[in-house]
Amino acid sequence: MADNKIISYPPFLEEILSKIQLARYEMLKTVSKQTVTLYWEIGKAVSQKVQQVKWGKSIVEQLSKDLQTEFPGIRGFSARNIWNMKGFYEFYTENEKLQPLVAEIGWTQNCLILEKCKDKLKIEYYLRKTKEMGWSKADLIDKINTNHFENQALAQNNFALTVSPELKAKVAWEFVDDYQVELINPDLPISEKELENAIVTNVVKFLSEMGGSFAFVGRQFKIDFHDKEYFIDLLFFNLKLNCYVVFELKAREFDPKDVGQIKWYMELINKEVKEPAHQPTIGIILCKNKDHLMVEYMLSNIQDPLGVATFNRYEELPEKYAKYLPSEQEIIKRLANLGAEK
Repeated sequence: MADNKIISYPPFLEEILSKIQLARYEMLKTVSKQTVTLYWEIGKAVSQKVQQVKWGKSIVEQLSKDLQTEFPGIRGFSARNIWNMKGFYEFYTENEKLQPLVAEIGWTQNCLILEKCKDKLKIEYYLRKTKEMGWSKADLIDKINTNHFENQALAQNNFALTVSPELKAKVAWEFVDDYQVELINPDLPISEKELENAIVTNVVKFLSEMGGSFAFVGRQFKIDFHDKEYFIDLLFFNLKLNCYVVFELKAREFDPKDVGQIKWYMELINKEVKEPAHQPTIGIILCKNKDHLMVEYMLSNIQDPLGVATFNRYEELPEKYAKYLPSEQEIIKRLANLGAEK
């Protein structure tokens, strides 16, 4: 009897700890929402006074001092933050569509998005992705500074035509146009093996760059077929899309001939590895650079889900790429799909 009690205790403890952790998480979310709601109301009150009574800098500074005196040790009542509350209220009052999103993320992230993003579509994207991915302040700064929104909007693939209807809402923002790979000597020529080594050595960071929905399966993944061996550079599994993702690495400019190779690897995975419950395999050719127009023409004639991306090509968005950004209507459609995932 005593042995049974000892054996049953660890899972019982694990269950209790899980309940506590879930409760703490829910409490933190509640506190965050209450904070954003409070700052909204303060911003509204200050905005109205500024408009009606022409309050200025001195009154806001006095309000800040009085609040800090009344609530010693509580952060958030600096004059600068009160002005942030005013701007926060005024912006989202004019953009009611976005109001439900702001309470879903922290106040610091809200301020960062408004400070660094001026385009409404970009603001909506970062609001939704911060909620979805749980980005911290540092994560969000990194994503904005490296043009994560534009990078995903630029992604060249044929998924809209080749994936199942139920996956279209999920796949729209899963892949980017340019992956950041940590190279020892980024200014020197690199071989495909060195590129592969760099990705595998920093695979945790690379997985984060890919959005957090990918699991690493293996490098030089071997498949035996009809007495021959085939080796796939990198194989991942996307948990959200429920499918394998083949990465074929090219340390040179994209060549349309690369398509035949990766399509064969995708077929091997579909026939030899994929389970019936999995979605069809996706292929990504990762190359040093590419001709956008060539890739666009090539993808329009392929029936398999395939994309072509670059690595370390740009962090700041070059003007010459602006013409390849999708239309505002297309981005709005993608954002709607992003929201539909939940």
